[in-house]
Amino acid sequence: MADVEELRRVFEAHTQADVTLVYKRFREATKSEDLGQFVEYMVAQGLIAPDAASNLAAELRFGAGEPTVVESKRTTGSGSGSGSGSGAAQSGGSGTSPDANTSTPSRRRSTSLRLLDVIGRGGMGVVFRGEQVELGRQVAFKQLPVDSSATTRERFLREARITAQLDHPNIVPVHLLELSADGAPVGYAMKLVEGKTLRTLISEAVEAYERNAPIDAEHSLATRLDHFLKICDAIAFAHDRGILHRDLKPANFMIGKFGEVYVMDWGVARPIGSERERVEPSVRRVPGAPDLTQVGDVVGSPSYMSPEQADARNDELDARADQYALGLILFELVSLRRAIDGESTIEVFNLAIRGNTVPLEHVAKSERIPSELRAIIRKATAFEPANRYSSVTALADDVRRHMRGEAIRARPDSGFAKLWRVMNRHRRATLVAILGVLAVAAVTVTWSLYRKTASELAERRRGEELTQLTIDVATQAHELDTDFQQMEVALEGLRSAAEWALTGPEPATLDAPIYFDTDFADPAKRPRDFTDKTAYRWPVSPGDTVVGVAPGTDRAAVLPSVRKLAQLRRHFRDMFISMARKEPTALSAAEQDDILLNRLGILDYAYVDLPTGVHYMYPGMAALPEGYDVRTAGFYTMSANKRGRRWGSPYIDSTTDERGDDLVLPCTQGLWSPSGEFLGVAGVEITVTKLVERGLVLPGRETLRTSLVDGSGKKVIDSRDAGKRFQASGKDEGLVLNDFDIPEVVEAVRSGAEGMQEVEHDGRRRLVVFVRLAVLGWYYVVEVDPKTLGNH
Repeated sequence: MADVEELRRVFEAHTQADVTLVYKRFREATKSEDLGQFVEYMVAQGLIAPDAASNLAAELRFGAGEPTVVESKRTTGSGSGSGSGSGAAQSGGSGTSPDANTSTPSRRRSTSLRLLDVIGRGGMGVVFRGEQVELGRQVAFKQLPVDSSATTRERFLREARITAQLDHPNIVPVHLLELSADGAPVGYAMKLVEGKTLRTLISEAVEAYERNAPIDAEHSLATRLDHFLKICDAIAFAHDRGILHRDLKPANFMIGKFGEVYVMDWGVARPIGSERERVEPSVRRVPGAPDLTQVGDVVGSPSYMSPEQADARNDELDARADQYALGLILFELVSLRRAIDGESTIEVFNLAIRGNTVPLEHVAKSERIPSELRAIIRKATAFEPANRYSSVTALADDVRRHMRGEAIRARPDSGFAKLWRVMNRHRRATLVAILGVLAVAAVTVTWSLYRKTASELAERRRGEELTQLTIDVATQAHELDTDFQQMEVALEGLRSAAEWALTGPEPATLDAPIYFDTDFADPAKRPRDFTDKTAYRWPVSPGDTVVGVAPGTDRAAVLPSVRKLAQLRRHFRDMFISMARKEPTALSAAEQDDILLNRLGILDYAYVDLPTGVHYMYPGMAALPEGYDVRTAGFYTMSANKRGRRWGSPYIDSTTDERGDDLVLPCTQGLWSPSGEFLGVAGVEITVTKLVERGLVLPGRETLRTSLVDGSGKKVIDSRDAGKRFQASGKDEGLVLNDFDIPEVVEAVRSGAEGMQEVEHDGRRRLVVFVRLAVLGWYYVVEVDPKTLGNH
């Protein structure tokens, strides 16, 4: 076996890796002690330069002279502090000792830094996992190759200094800079990020779609956009400090295991407006993989270059070049397809120079890309820099507006949508400006939107009242849309949690007992918090769920699955509290119970149902009818063995007392294992009474009726359904929907129109305003008596 001390002595001049540890791993991997093979292993791992291999192998086999001691200095990440140290450098018998005056800097191993395994390679060095011995802290150490040119060393040093000066939560911090005795960079230590690159995350999402597997929360569009916004914040910060990154691409963003995001690899970054930099002799477009960073006249990664960057117009580059790259990245995050895709690097370069991208279509043809995101991407990747956003901050702001459901700057609302969005935000000022100063314009807008007769719209008062009515209806429609969107968000979280629980192992222990419906019926067995002091029509348990099992199903056989579902108990409770726009951890137990018992959130019921007949529901209650089989329920059958989210017709809930219950509106989604096995159905529900009270009633208005009508013109519910009691069949079947009873509205919504009409119905004139809800594609319909138009 080789003398470990001798190995360390010989290799110390050529690597900063822990030779003892590397040799141990070499022996474990190869079962060999051949030192020549060990040198080859070190080269293959990127731990030593290839041109040093022969001399090292010769010295290890035949011995060599005494080591030459050279000085080295260490500086802090900010470049403000310095220290000194020494190390050994040994030349081979036929080689020369490194000298501080040669083009290759003298090296030594820092006594404060121990290098472990290789975790990555880049264009300017190898990245090791390391440990700062004195601090006991693991770091990533990026080591510059020993044969690097002066230009490469200059870039490397600039990367370390720029990164160290950008103190931002989403930019990886630099801890230590190692310099040789002559001041040349050896490497630098930075925060070790345990996680994956954005490139890996995108690839995982693509693979999930290709397998027709469900997309979990980690890979959802909402999460991908959240990562993108953090990247934008970091780049905006760098731009504010006068720094261009110039190599933005998914492979240069790290996502930590807790969702933290870091922008990496500032190797080709430079100050905005700096003089032309020194470049390596190279062709203008370097052959190679289009995702690899090019260094020469053209700097960056071809697949993510702006036209001006790909055309080597480096003196013209400013923050808008980075913005263009971010636009291409957003394209990929939204569609899961590369924006610039060619068969060769030269082809990719030519596409980038012309600003050509592939059509913006999702990798899954069934997925729709919102028009707002299309507009944002189109603006960020405009060919002319002047047509892009004014800054990366402006780009990020538009993405945030889209995520909040607001109008975006890249695609201003027009017509009806613009009217209610803008005027609702600046209600009084806009009305005064439009109706007071531009009364004729307001009349014209009203004419175009609602196609009223010229004589009606010419009356200023009438125009004001109609405009105000449309604002009120559109504003309330937005509130309804928000509630439906929040229900879908809740369902997505429940789906993800349920699939995690059902595909995982059965838990060894549970934090609370499991209660079957028969337990709730027994006062001695039911949960202690079971109470009738609630807004529900029957006693419930705010802290527990209830399990129902279909007739003929063996409880013992399904108990393992029920135990898996029992892990969701806390998830249900927190989900209901969050839907009341409260943070569960910020509330006391009593405050949480108050929200749940008084039904202050959007949700009324939630459940996970299995093909075995298990019905796992929150809140816990004793109201399941005898012989209940969830597999016959309409909310189960509409999503059983189907993918995607579905809104069902209202149904008469079977969880009823002797007086009967009101209608319930369900939203459900199938559950699937990673291998494509159907696991069950998850669902969330809101009662029609609550829906009417929360969103269907038009505040401050005397209305004849308010309704929800689906896109085919069928009435889903109306305000007269609130508070009604229905006798249930016990099967939870969705109601058969009939056409809405105003034919003019049916005709309009079937054509996709929205607006206002004055009609004769039930023997009286009425104004009918109908607005499309974006989430469901349904319509919010409000009927008012024209005589009461000004009574608000």
